[in-house]
Amino acid sequence: MNQFLNSRYSGQQKGVALLYVLLLFSMITLMASQIVTNLLLHTEKNSRFLERTQAKHYALGAEQYVAYLLEEDFIEDKKNKKQVDHESKRWNIKNVDYAVEQGYIEIAVVDEQSRFNINWLTAEGTEGKKFLKMFQNLLVTQAIDIDLASRIQEWLGAAPDSAKGVAADNKYLVMEPPRRAANTEMVSISELRLIEGLTDKDFELLSPLVTALPLGSKINLNTAQPEVIRSISDKLTEGDAMAIIDGRGNEGFTKIEELGNIAAIKDKMADIKAAPVSVFSQYFSTYIKATYRDTTFYLKTLLVRTGEGRVQIAGREIGPNSYWVNSTKDS
Repeated sequence: MNQFLNSRYSGQQKGVALLYVLLLFSMITLMASQIVTNLLLHTEKNSRFLERTQAKHYALGAEQYVAYLLEEDFIEDKKNKKQVDHESKRWNIKNVDYAVEQGYIEIAVVDEQSRFNINWLTAEGTEGKKFLKMFQNLLVTQAIDIDLASRIQEWLGAAPDSAKGVAADNKYLVMEPPRRAANTEMVSISELRLIEGLTDKDFELLSPLVTALPLGSKINLNTAQPEVIRSISDKLTEGDAMAIIDGRGNEGFTKIEELGNIAAIKDKMADIKAAPVSVFSQYFSTYIKATYRDTTFYLKTLLVRTGEGRVQIAGREIGPNSYWVNSTKDS
């Protein structure tokens, strides 16, 4: 009897020991699995990080390349003793692809002074009314309600009819989501989306035609789009805008007075000269899409070329956005 009990007890001990071994093995397997999984995740994370870093450096290299082209263009203009920017210049890159190691770079350069500067609407007094009228002209070309111009002025804090150009904050504070009016110049045209009554369709129409630059900028008539040219004066028709574009040709105008040689424009020169117009540019945007392996890096950079020909970075925007599409939209 005792021998039977001892044998049964010994069997139970072996069973418990086996359970402990199986439990221990399961724990070791689980830990090993967790370690391998974490290792794979960290490896993938580090790989993505390195790919993104490489793509970013490709983009920054492309940015420096455009800056180099702009500086070289200034040197060439200085040698020729005429400062002119037009669409035949080397800096005018449109959807050019550059193959690089394990990737490629797409670049598009936009002359920001080919567009209407929305920050002109911060001006007050006579200047403010002039720029308001110009923007209303632009809105008419896009069949957009001209009241939008006054609402943008109010947002910027420069509505001519208000005491000090102070926007009505209360109107925006009750909106969803609530916000305060800027009461200052825009840094990005994406801010237009915050304006009361501006629809997605309005933004889509306006974004290729407007920019956000310092007040001292001018419209470059050698690169300006037809709608922007027409905004200068309500006397300028669509035909006049096309006559100016045809007249500037591949080499552009070297001075504003040359527009007087165009028969249809001769009696409208006073309005053109009264507007902020020029034949060269200082502000340029580069739209860069750099791909390395499976990672893509988007970069939009605003470049400013100083009076001495040096190119400086005025701002950067990182990440995919509608600018990449709108920058190359044909008028």
